[in-house]
Amino acid sequence: MNRDKIGPAILFILGSLIILDQFFKVELFVLVLFALPMILSIIVLYFFISKKKLSINIFLKNQIFRVNIGNQSIYGITCKIIGKQELDGTANLQKELDALLDAISRKEIDLEYVVITSISNKRKSSSLILFKKCENCEDDIMREFESVSIIAKAVSPHISLVPTPSSNLAIPIPQIFGNISYARVFDKVYDVPKSEDSTVDYDVEIGDITNGKMISSPIGIRSSDVVRHIGIFGSTGSGKSNTAALLSKKLAEIGFNVVILDWHGEFKNLLNDFIVFDRQNIIKINILSQSYGIEDIVDIIGDVLQLTDPQRFMLHLLLLKLKGRPFTLSTVIDTLNQLDEGSNWSREVKYALARKLLLLTSRQGKLVFSNEEDDIEKILESGKYIIDLSFLHNIRLRRLYGLFILKILTDIYFRGKSDKKILIVIEEAHNYFTEYNDFINRIISEVRKFGVGLCIVSQSPSSISAEILKNTNIKIIHSLKADIDKRVISDSLSLPPSMVNFIDKLDIGEAILSAPNIKNPIVVKIKKTF
Repeated sequence: MNRDKIGPAILFILGSLIILDQFFKVELFVLVLFALPMILSIIVLYFFISKKKLSINIFLKNQIFRVNIGNQSIYGITCKIIGKQELDGTANLQKELDALLDAISRKEIDLEYVVITSISNKRKSSSLILFKKCENCEDDIMREFESVSIIAKAVSPHISLVPTPSSNLAIPIPQIFGNISYARVFDKVYDVPKSEDSTVDYDVEIGDITNGKMISSPIGIRSSDVVRHIGIFGSTGSGKSNTAALLSKKLAEIGFNVVILDWHGEFKNLLNDFIVFDRQNIIKINILSQSYGIEDIVDIIGDVLQLTDPQRFMLHLLLLKLKGRPFTLSTVIDTLNQLDEGSNWSREVKYALARKLLLLTSRQGKLVFSNEEDDIEKILESGKYIIDLSFLHNIRLRRLYGLFILKILTDIYFRGKSDKKILIVIEEAHNYFTEYNDFINRIISEVRKFGVGLCIVSQSPSSISAEILKNTNIKIIHSLKADIDKRVISDSLSLPPSMVNFIDKLDIGEAILSAPNIKNPIVVKIKKTF
């Protein structure tokens, strides 16, 4: 009885007695004698019912729950119903679930079974609950669960009953059910290709081997293989940024210098202890520095600005004449005017080149390209850094700046100025390495000898040059949806058909790992950065 209803009930009784007194002139002691037992009965009934409260205690052991109702206990276990779908989609999960429920219904047991479907946050999920009124019967519950699991393996090989923690909500179960069953398999996982279980030599742990089982084993790469370069590929939201951040963090912890060329400006939220260079703290570059080779500068600018061969030649002449002079719009134009115009063709090349070089002397161009260059060698002498490129809105300027940073860093190691190995993470690498380029190909093939490892991160491996893909000896493949991307990865790794078909089925954070320390590619669950 609700506490709020006691007062009105007593007033009702007293009012009724007053009416009796008015019409029948009943003596007062008779009224009291009649009313008192009724009032006391209501109070006693209230206290008796209020004592019968529902309390829930969850056992952590084996996920068994216990519900206490008065002096009775109900023990049970909750299992999530998960369907394991074959890559070819041949498994009939609904038919197998129906067969499992039919088999359970024919069992002669003193337990009860309930299948419930949760509809929450636009997502449906089904669970099986088995329970029993008993005292200290955890062992009985576990034996019954094991028995049902054996039945499931026999009649529904693609259905898994996974014990899950119980809710602390007390929700009553109906005594009468309808005649339409809604037991469905909503949670599906794809049959994971078998991964190698043998012991692997590694010193940088990145995740766990996934075998589609409850038990997993840790896996990683060797830090000595990092200078053979890393490729991380995956669609947007597949987990590749977390993987790159995890590798950066792990390698920095064991003594690597780490520099991240952050295309979108998202890594500073993943790695709080890294020093960030952004719009408020810009590294300035003088592209006319005497320390840079003219050939590399021509390759970088020519690739980014898509210069023709005659324009590249004209740029080479221009840079020779500009050495030691300030790089401004006026000096560029003056120097171009000094170049010989032997023909109309030469004049057209000159003006076309000047128009394309305007980007370097634009308002944003002046933010990063300066006549007074910062001592990048000293700034990035050791440690862990994020260079946020997202403040440069012009994509070509962003790409140009990133490539110059890459050149400066690699030159430091070419000259033997650092004894520590370095990992350079190049996010959205398809914006840098889209076609054949002598500078890029020389970098990727030679820097490993000087302790430089490149981590190429891209959502589109098909947009990366074949030379770059060939030189990444550690490949971490997250989910890819485009057939052309899957084909490129399959060709580069010689993946078996089961692995190829699984690439677009990978869950967020899952990846196919191929590395020199691993005999065959395996499926792993990458750890979270934090």
